[in-house]
Parts: sequence; C-alpha cells; structure tokens
Amino acid sequence: MSENTQKCPSCSESVPLEYSVCPFCGFGLLEYEMKKFAYKPSIKEVFIRVYNFFRHPFPTIAEMGVATETKGGNLLILIFSLFLSLRFYVLLVVKTGFDFAFIIDPGAPGKFQISLGFIMFLLSILFLPFTIWLVYKLLYSMGTWFMAKFAAMLGSDLSTKQLRTIVGYSIAPVVIGEFLGIFFTLMGPSGGLGTSTSFNAILSFLIDFNNSGAIIAYKFIMIALWLIVLVYTAFGFRITGKMAWVNAFVAATVPIGLFVFFFYILGMFGG
Repeated sequence: MSENTQKCPSCSESVPLEYSVCPFCGFGLLEYEMKKFAYKPSIKEVFIRVYNFFRHPFPTIAEMGVATETKGGNLLILIFSLFLSLRFYVLLVVKTGFDFAFIIDPGAPGKFQISLGFIMFLLSILFLPFTIWLVYKLLYSMGTWFMAKFAAMLGSDLSTKQLRTIVGYSIAPVVIGEFLGIFFTLMGPSGGLGTSTSFNAILSFLIDFNNSGAIIAYKFIMIALWLIVLVYTAFGFRITGKMAWVNAFVAATVPIGLFVFFFYILGMFGG
C-alpha cells in the first residue's frame, strides 16, 4: 500500500485516499473516519449500546470497531465501583454491627470522641467509591493494553482503542453481579463487633464471612458472569480483530482467566 492509498477496514483492499466509499465492497470510508474520531455517546446512548451489545452482538461489535469510545467502559466501571462500595457499606453497618454514633465525653462538656465505626463509615462513603474506580480504571487501561498486545501475537488486527470499547461494554454482566452481591452480603452471617478495634476480631469475622455459603455461592455466580464477559470479548476479537475462533478465545481467556483466578478463585479458597 502506497502513500496515496488507504486500507479498507472492511475488505482490506487498497483504495485511493480520495475515495469516500470502497469500490470493492461499498464500505463508507469517510463515515468510518468521522465516527472513528468524533463519536461521543450520551449516557442514554451508552445504555442503548449495552442492550444492543448483548442482544445483537455481531453487528454491534462491528459498529464498535468503527465508532470507538471509552465513555461506556468508564461509566460501567463507575457503577461497578458504587455497587462494590455499597456492598462494603452493608458489610460494615449491617453485618459487623459497628457503632456509628458520636461518643460524648461527660468529663469535658462540649467535647466528643468519634467511634471507629463512624470513621470507617466516612471513609467508605467519601473515598472508597473513587478509590475503587481509580484502581479498576487502571486495571482496565493496563489490562486492555496487554490483551491487545497478546492478541496481536495471535494474529489480531484489533487496536487497543477498539478493544477498550468492546471490553468496556462486555463487563456489564459483572456490574449487575456486583449489584446482586449486595443481597448476598445481606444473607451472609452477622457479627457483633461494635466499636471493637481488635484486628484479630475483625479478621476472624471477615474470614468466616467470606467462607459462608452465601458468599461462596455469590463468587460462583460472579465466575459464571465473567465467563459471559470472556465469550463476548472473544466475539470482539473474532469480528473486529479478524481472528480465527480458537485464537480469539485464547486471546480472551488468558488475561480474563488470570484476573478471575486471582480475584475470585484464590479469594474463594483462602489463597
């Protein structure tokens, strides 16, 4: 391909730069470039895209390969972070029984102490959602970069930006799963730590809680939802990356499998 030609994203034929439509397959080259660099969906369009992604995956993924964006992924990661923070809040308030009240010091009028539970409540409400969002956004950026490089070794044409668009929408099932996790947390065993500052008491409760039947069942559900993420990511490699089915599933399975192994399976069995 010379400097005066471009590669058609649809059929891979060389087409003169001045052409707005591919003469071989009819693909809209000008429309492709405009969408590629200018697509900025509204929040409503993000949720419509999520629906279409799982309802009609093949045409939607092909469209995502053209109209790339990270707003959908960032929004879903934010919602995931809020649900995870809320699950932590339920664990802190309902299950451990921390005392959130101000403690008035009768020997010093006008002065008060603050319970450990109240401090943890403030931290969870004010900082935890944002911290979790930053951590998962970093994992999202680094993970998709690694996936794109690994897939390229297996013959993928998928760019990192295209992959981030597809992976960003494919995580919708685990966002729903994290919401369900709030209810599984409510079904878990309760403690009675109050304002206890004993690290061993807190650790012992958390170990017993994570090994309870409700939480183990929840982790199995999350693993199943991650399998759905894996399948739809593999669709993205196949359709947009033009990979063989086997290579597409290998490219999706290795990074997603490692993440699930360390965050869910090792956690499930106390590793």
